[in-house]
Amino acid sequence: MTKATSLQDPFPPQQAYLAIEQQPASAAEKRALLVVRRHVQAHTHTTDLRELAGAVKKLLGADYVVGCGTAHIWVLRAGEQQRLAIVADRLTTAYRDWFEPPLEAVTGTSRTPRRRLPVSGTPLAPDLGEA
Repeated sequence: MTKATSLQDPFPPQQAYLAIEQQPASAAEKRALLVVRRHVQAHTHTTDLRELAGAVKKLLGADYVVGCGTAHIWVLRAGEQQRLAIVADRLTTAYRDWFEPPLEAVTGTSRTPRRRLPVSGTPLAPDLGEA
């Protein structure tokens, strides 16, 4: 890698994903979060996840507070303190959707556990289809 390349692209590639950490409060919120999830999935490979923050804010509207840290985007319902959802890098984090069971204790030296693939026939989500 040349010095010029590292200055132009200071962040390593990231694989964006959306974890919905609270159950949607309404059908409208569920639809909005699914739209955000589709947008994030369409932009999974990016060098700076913060670039997606504007689109997330626009897709969710004024009823949500959207902010970002150095490598993630967080979403709150307006007036609430608990995070509703987070956009993060799949390569370095393991946030879970509200309906997923907690991760089991991880052995070994990895500090970032990976998601397990579902057993064949196991649904990925309770009725999170297109609404």
